[in-house]
Amino acid sequence: MQELISSSGLRGLATKELSPELFMKFGIALSNANKGSYAVGHDVRLSSPLLARSLVNGLNAGGSNVLYLGLAPTPAVAFYSRGHKGGAVITASHNPPEYNGIKVFDSRGASVTRSFYATLLPKLAGDLGYANWSSFGSSRTGDGLYQYVENVASASQIKSSWKVGLDPGNGATSITAPLALALSGCEVSTINLAPDGTFPGRGSEPDEKSLSGLCNMIRARHLDIGFGYDGDGDRLAIVDERGVPIPQDLALAFVAGQSVGEVGGGSVVVNVDTSALVDIVVESAGGSVYRSKVGDPYVLEKMTEKKSTFGGESCGAWVHPKYSLCPDGTLSSVIFLNFLERSGLKPSQLGKGLPRLHLTRRKVPCPNRLKQPVMRVLSAAVAREFPHAKILSMDGIRADLPDRSWVLVRASGTEPILRITAESFKAKSSNKIAKDLTMLIKKAMEGLTRKL
Repeated sequence: MQELISSSGLRGLATKELSPELFMKFGIALSNANKGSYAVGHDVRLSSPLLARSLVNGLNAGGSNVLYLGLAPTPAVAFYSRGHKGGAVITASHNPPEYNGIKVFDSRGASVTRSFYATLLPKLAGDLGYANWSSFGSSRTGDGLYQYVENVASASQIKSSWKVGLDPGNGATSITAPLALALSGCEVSTINLAPDGTFPGRGSEPDEKSLSGLCNMIRARHLDIGFGYDGDGDRLAIVDERGVPIPQDLALAFVAGQSVGEVGGGSVVVNVDTSALVDIVVESAGGSVYRSKVGDPYVLEKMTEKKSTFGGESCGAWVHPKYSLCPDGTLSSVIFLNFLERSGLKPSQLGKGLPRLHLTRRKVPCPNRLKQPVMRVLSAAVAREFPHAKILSMDGIRADLPDRSWVLVRASGTEPILRITAESFKAKSSNKIAKDLTMLIKKAMEGLTRKL
């Protein structure tokens, strides 16, 4: 079952790889490990209510009480986890509708790391044992998500009445984002609002291609800005007033720079697969940048260590620790509007005065059995190829060159490939760096194959 663990919890095909029986056992094991009260919610996927109820039954059978939220965005479950032993949301986030998963939070409302699941899963194979009949836990339904919505709206500092377009993508934010933005003082228009676990409007991931409906609505209604969310609401994508998606790295760099500027310095955390544009903007605002492994739990872990004011990933998962330790697309929308209004810029002007960086991505086929040996060989080879680079090896191998160019090689956790990401001020340069790394990988694989 270890193969079901991702940086965001457990993920797999609903009822086949992740069955109701497995979720009940997970609940018992979680309760046995840390008995108390838990907040539990789920996204819109058709399998989510079934799996959520199974988890709740397991927690109760293990002697823990449950605040059952029902349909709720992931960040809302994180919010209600505070003051309890923790919480859990049944979701597969932006994955296709046939998938599902579970994400666990601690008592701070922060995601637990991969090691938590790796430790808990082996216990499911043994005799878990039920609590004594007189010590079973109980469940109660919540009073709605009003406290969460009010908490998000409390972050608003906007003075203008922004005309905002929202695209929840038929996901969990359908029930919270329109209300939260309206309470923040915005005039809200929506598309794909009805919660539906088949994601009929555009799919569960708000990428540039899927946001065409939101772009068209912004142009047709002359709106000021648009926000699209993923299936469980912890990620966002932004569309400017022209109906053009804002590049995720640019949006991340803007918020990171504004976050350190707001407090007069400090640091932000991004993962190893993040553009150097963030470094340029943050450093010009008087701050510093740290990098973590890919995955919001790792971003948060580094943020806590460095006492950072902001953390995020270029997938649109941003953490604002003043308000929440969980990435929250709706909260990020409100804070983005705060910063935008303070800057005096239109959404389409975010890149004004900033250098243009070119990104190249490649995939190199690599058998799973060779991934680790190849990465070990590459560690020394990359250092020789780029002698003046700063090498990071916390998650794959990243080489930062003196001219701000960089390259990252990471082994895929789900496919027999190695992923290469290269960035430079010139497209020709990023393409060359990616090509050079591809040759190094192929050479390493040839050498290892001969030895084996």
